[in-house]
Amino acid sequence: MSKLVAVYNDDRKLMQAAEQLKAANAPVEEVITPFVIEELLEKFHVKSNIPLLAFFYGLFGVTSVFAALYYTFVISYPLNIGGKPNLSLTFPVLMFVGTVLTTVLTTVVTFFVQTKMYPGKNPEFAYPGINDDKMLVLIDKADLTPDVETKVRQIFETTGAEKIDEV
Repeated sequence: MSKLVAVYNDDRKLMQAAEQLKAANAPVEEVITPFVIEELLEKFHVKSNIPLLAFFYGLFGVTSVFAALYYTFVISYPLNIGGKPNLSLTFPVLMFVGTVLTTVLTTVVTFFVQTKMYPGKNPEFAYPGINDDKMLVLIDKADLTPDVETKVRQIFETTGAEKIDEV
């Protein structure tokens, strides 16, 4: 399985290439960048269900934290401290912190499960400088016809790719 790789060092050049590749109906397999480029996600219509899941995790977090606090302070171990009610003003603070903690931890776990990342996993694609400040466009050569490959290489050259490589 060989791939055509274009290396960019400027996100504006990468966006120009993405626009031209989209217009040419090139089968872009993946774009690897060291930071999120929102316009790029919109260009290739990348959708994620993580925000929706995070909302539901937040709902789960707030209900479970409230249930735990209610059980602890009202049912299991009620204390009468100076005549204050058992459902005190500390509840909102504890519920907020517990909700944020639950949402963050479950969202991170969901991200790792969806991307199939786990400790000790070998990288699926290794390229020198992939973790530096370079941006890569990957195209699977099995999906390319010779004329589309020529057009893709021309797009990479005209948009200022630092390096065009076959891996």
